[in-house]
Amino acid sequence: MKKNMIQRAMVSGVIEKNYKVLLNDIKSILEKAKYQAYKAVDNLRVQTYWQVGERIIREELHHKDRADYGKKIIENLANDVGMTRQILTRTVQFSRAYPIVTAVRLQLSWTHYEVLLSLHKEQREFYEQQTIQNMWSTRELEKQVKSNLYERMSKEGKMVVSQPIVPLLPEKIFKDTYNFDFMQLGSAERTLF
Repeated sequence: MKKNMIQRAMVSGVIEKNYKVLLNDIKSILEKAKYQAYKAVDNLRVQTYWQVGERIIREELHHKDRADYGKKIIENLANDVGMTRQILTRTVQFSRAYPIVTAVRLQLSWTHYEVLLSLHKEQREFYEQQTIQNMWSTRELEKQVKSNLYERMSKEGKMVVSQPIVPLLPEKIFKDTYNFDFMQLGSAERTLF
């Protein structure tokens, strides 16, 4: 009888260990899917903002004889589509800075582009490359811009050394949050038996 109890305890321990492995695998799969969903949504936002800006630019060109047309059109669109003037203005700046949509890098989020838009072309290209190469978050990009990395590197002729990769939660990467509650995992682990 004691032997049966020991065997059941061993089997139960193996099952519990296997369950924990399964649970961790499932959590990992869901976290990866969540990250990919965040990335896909942000890539779609980048592409959409580029298209919005490009379309406004085309409209402005049709009415280039009216100096105030661009400002008026943005004000009207802001009211009618429910976007702020600031965002619409940024979409126009974005499309002007990247006149060809294929120049838009999928590795960069909209918040990365918002930081990059304030830079001149050479700086922007440098920081784009460094952000992709070093997998910088938007905060890290802002920090490097504020520290004048481009100016220091161009003076010294040095390359930026890649920093160790630290995985970030999707919520930390993207400025705006999206509702992905359907993939929430319970915080308490349940046991099988």
